Amino acid sequence: MLNVLIVDDEKIVRRGLVTFIPWKQFGMNVVGEANNGENALKFLEKNKVDLLFTDLSMPVMSGIELMREVNKKYPHIQMVVLTLHQDFDYIQEALRLGAIDYIAKTELEKEQFEDLLGRIVSLIDTKKVKGQNQSQLEYGIVDQVFVAYQLTQHNEEFNDDIPSLQEAIEVETGVWYWTYQPEQMIVSESRYAYFWIQDLMELDRKAILQLIRSFRRNGLFYDYNPNETVQHISKSTISHTSSNDDYDLQKLKQKWLLSDWIYDNYLFDEMIKEIKQLRLPSIRLTRLFFSLTDEWNRVYGTMLESLIVMKDSFSHYNEFVSWLTQTRTKILESNVKPQFSIEIQSSIVKAKTMAQHTVNKPLTAGEMAKSVSMSLSYFSQCFKQIVGQTYTDYLRDIRMEKAKSYLSNTTKTIQWIAEEVGYNDEKYFSRLFKEHIGMLPSEYRQVIIQEKLK
Repeated sequence: MLNVLIVDDEKIVRRGLVTFIPWKQFGMNVVGEANNGENALKFLEKNKVDLLFTDLSMPVMSGIELMREVNKKYPHIQMVVLTLHQDFDYIQEALRLGAIDYIAKTELEKEQFEDLLGRIVSLIDTKKVKGQNQSQLEYGIVDQVFVAYQLTQHNEEFNDDIPSLQEAIEVETGVWYWTYQPEQMIVSESRYAYFWIQDLMELDRKAILQLIRSFRRNGLFYDYNPNETVQHISKSTISHTSSNDDYDLQKLKQKWLLSDWIYDNYLFDEMIKEIKQLRLPSIRLTRLFFSLTDEWNRVYGTMLESLIVMKDSFSHYNEFVSWLTQTRTKILESNVKPQFSIEIQSSIVKAKTMAQHTVNKPLTAGEMAKSVSMSLSYFSQCFKQIVGQTYTDYLRDIRMEKAKSYLSNTTKTIQWIAEEVGYNDEKYFSRLFKEHIGMLPSEYRQVIIQEKLK
């Protein structure tokens, strides 16, 4: 039986709570009343109390002051707040001091008293479980913990509809743990990844929590398997998991800018494995492939039905691989020309990629044909049929687009821009630019400036 003390400066409120709430039905017994915090503390000195109902606004000693004293002297007592205050910060202070629930007095008449007590009993049981979890961790008597990691990147409320999660202890935002395996779990909830972390004996609470956080930073993104309900992982596995922050991303980017991975299944699989082995922080991986997506759209955009779009973030590595595989298929299918072999199509895509990345060099059709091991005549024929325009026209178009970008985003001279897009003669470049764009480079820059000022 739980002993209850009711503290409120209004006698009618105390009498109403004592009389109308079915305390005994929920294993509770009201053992006393007090009209302020000071008298409540005097009562607690001589009587055993398990549950305290207290008003917040009272003379002599307020409910907030009473709660602070109860926390110091009687930490085992659970507290429920009675309040007229609807100010969020005020209620938050009461909850921070350990209140397991708060009840607005204005809603007492509407409140179903059985539901009220049922909720409080449930909250008390939950707090007991959490306290047991904390104690077990504190004294190093836990060999394994069950952890739930929230996968979604944006802020979402924890799912209070899952009873087992209500009993969990929060490690940090989006991470919870238990010292036992929950009996009930919503496994279809794709927002969460569940792990058993094992071999923890003799680690104290601080070391275990550090291990849980470390896995989230360095292992969760790559090791989570959405096809497994609960994954088992050991302390040693987490300890040896680290990300490669020093890897040269430019080197990796160059590999993905080449077209070989599009046509070669084995190479694609190997490059996928390489990314996982590097274990780049997910944010660095995302930034890298955002940049690559822009480059791919420049190279393959004219042949794609729609441009490649990348998500802002991925919950886990399998999701990223799925997107990358779909992107590869999209590029591959857009380039399929049945009359040409895969090798020829790959060579033409390689020529396009090289043209994009050597736009400042005057590579002729003959030089490009030689670089992809084709004769000039056959290269020219294949390029036009596969790409839809001659190599010369394609090269001119990408040079003009690059020039437009420089004119829009830099203050570099026209001569400098001309050289950067493969033309040594500024006048020749300006004439070509006007023929292609409809105005001189200097006029185009002025138009852009005016548009930015609007």
